[in-house]
Amino acid sequence: MEIATDGLGLRERSKLEKRRRISEAARAVFTEFGYDRANMREIAKRAGVATGTLFLYAPDKRNLLLWIFNDDLDHITEATFAAIAAEHAHEALLEQLMFAFDARYRYWGADPELSLHALQELIVARDVEATPASHLANYHLRRVVLQDEVAQLVRAQQRLGRIRASEDAETIARLVLAIYNAAVRSWLRLNEVDPAQGLGELRELLRLALDGCTPANARSAGETLN
Repeated sequence: MEIATDGLGLRERSKLEKRRRISEAARAVFTEFGYDRANMREIAKRAGVATGTLFLYAPDKRNLLLWIFNDDLDHITEATFAAIAAEHAHEALLEQLMFAFDARYRYWGADPELSLHALQELIVARDVEATPASHLANYHLRRVVLQDEVAQLVRAQQRLGRIRASEDAETIARLVLAIYNAAVRSWLRLNEVDPAQGLGELRELLRLALDGCTPANARSAGETLN
């Protein structure tokens, strides 16, 4: 990820450069060795920093892994929801959600084993205080951003009469993400990971859930969510 350094002092530029090297080294080591065999010493060596310095940027291997996913998912969230606003605002909620989740499924499916490790770590981890080195906490903050984006889509659909206005948009967003999180973990556990197959199953689960939020008159008028 490119970071603008114009106007920064020498110390700040040095820190950003070190951060970039660590991120790239971690990505390379995880890809080459897998999560279980990757170790902090090798990552520090490849980044050209002392092991103690590495711990200042991430306290453990789990946080290093989430650092990579955080950066990548930030770009995916920004790009997909910007595209929805620009090109898919007229579509039904289900189609908008499938557009957003398509990019995420294809991202997770590029390295299923590493992706599953990251998602499993999030299940067992407890919430921690947000600090610059706590990429677990940063992941949780980014999840709130994603939930807010989904809730905004719901509110827009409510204004169009496609989703019942009596339903709470935040609650619907939480339901959508709960379904997505469960579905993507189940999909990544398969021996052969096919994004099209996983997205097909997710579509059906979301359709069933969202049909319950659709006004009867919208369904009868052909404004179903599938």
